[in-house]
Amino acid sequence: MYNLRTVPDVKKEIEFDFSRAEVLKNYVEGCMEQAGNEALNLVGKQGGEIEPGFYQYYYGNKISYLCYTNSYSACYVKKPFLLDFVEKEITNYVNKKINSCITDFKNVVRSKGYNIEAGNLDIKTKINPYSTMIELNYPIKIKGSTGIQIEQNKFSKNFNLPLGKLIKVAEDVVDAEIKAPLGFFPYQSYVLSQNGEIELTRQIWQDTEIYITNLRDDDYKFQFAIKNYVKPFP
Repeated sequence: MYNLRTVPDVKKEIEFDFSRAEVLKNYVEGCMEQAGNEALNLVGKQGGEIEPGFYQYYYGNKISYLCYTNSYSACYVKKPFLLDFVEKEITNYVNKKINSCITDFKNVVRSKGYNIEAGNLDIKTKINPYSTMIELNYPIKIKGSTGIQIEQNKFSKNFNLPLGKLIKVAEDVVDAEIKAPLGFFPYQSYVLSQNGEIELTRQIWQDTEIYITNLRDDDYKFQFAIKNYVKPFP
């Protein structure tokens, strides 16, 4: 759903050049970009969740239910603060991945005879309507035998994906499903109300509605599952 970038390979550096502070910055932000892309792919395909626990299996993907019921009543919201939830999912995923990625970097630096010190790692994710920013506060200091050193504290990576907008669409759909008479939501009317900005499709799969939304002419998609009390018309 989104192209992944390869992390710069410091192992190919002939000599770690302390006059090039961007070597450290590029590597760490490369780790952030790779982990961030993976997380954004997963939350897009899986209804906002990295490791879905309650989901509908659909063409190889575990798609989380955002609204669910198994009785003759309106579905209830499974993730009432969806944007906050997805931000935490991305943060936790990047935190796990980046530790491993940076450990490789530390090993390479030490193998070249330099000392590297690192403080506590603090990651924050901010989902905006049309972009997602991941910020990393991680003091790193690299020092050689001559005393020359590189020191960097803050790293950031911006992803130009409309995740925030698509989450808003998902929340609107959930709200409309709950309020719709007999659970029938005419989603085509909602699409028209968005002035051509979004695309939204609905498939019925084993008594579950699978919604897939994206911005028009944009490949990034967000898909989620709903089970309401009346099987809707396609």
